[in-house]
Amino acid sequence: MAHVESNGAAVYWHATGTGEPLVLIMGLGCSSAVWFRLAPRLARRYRVIVIDNRGVGDTRADGELHTIDDMARDVAAVLDAAGEESTHVLGFSMGGMVAQEFALICPQRVRSLILAATNCGGSMAVKAEPLVLELLVSRADMALERSLEAMVPYVYDSATPRHLIDEDLGVRLASYPSRRGYMAQLQGLMQWTSYSRLDAVRAHTLVLHGASDKLVPPQNAEILSGAIRGAKQVIIGRASHMLQTDQLERTEEVVTTFLREAA
Repeated sequence: MAHVESNGAAVYWHATGTGEPLVLIMGLGCSSAVWFRLAPRLARRYRVIVIDNRGVGDTRADGELHTIDDMARDVAAVLDAAGEESTHVLGFSMGGMVAQEFALICPQRVRSLILAATNCGGSMAVKAEPLVLELLVSRADMALERSLEAMVPYVYDSATPRHLIDEDLGVRLASYPSRRGYMAQLQGLMQWTSYSRLDAVRAHTLVLHGASDKLVPPQNAEILSGAIRGAKQVIIGRASHMLQTDQLERTEEVVTTFLREAA
């Protein structure tokens, strides 16, 4: 287990595999353990570096607000600790926001950028239905199992086998954040936006989204790919927000093909 100090936080990170570095940044309320499906596959070809964002997992950070900027700077601290000057970056959901911010504040450290199931924040982002947005806040006061189950219809495709969903929920339960940690992340992402700055992104970029995503509607992929110069967009059918569970093999194929092209 490795930690690095970053602006008042002790940030947990772990690396596996060999090859070009690839940082994976997870979404709201999720520890790096949730990469359990995709990370081992990518580690066959890359040095995969996973991070526990502030508020989750084994990262230790105080405060009532974990900003996207702070989490992006944590990525830079982890790269320093890992001995990597630059890296490919894959950010999922809130992690995609962190990845955008990292590409903007540390452009020289980004070899390529993959933005999965995410948006640009602020008024330009296409929001989920009001019921889903309300659930993001109210679930913080639910029992853990109920909180996770309530989100299932909005983050998994209807065709996904239930046993795969249950495997995910088991991993989530084992590393679920405190209410304070979850709300600190949620407040941070609600205050963040990138749209007016995205024309400054110079990294080779892939925007990846599930066609049936009800948490972050797929129209956001169009917005991001239109705002980032030269960005490639891929929409995966029969996949919702948790596209790496809904369509694991297809997700791996799209990611590895893009990374080979980027190299």
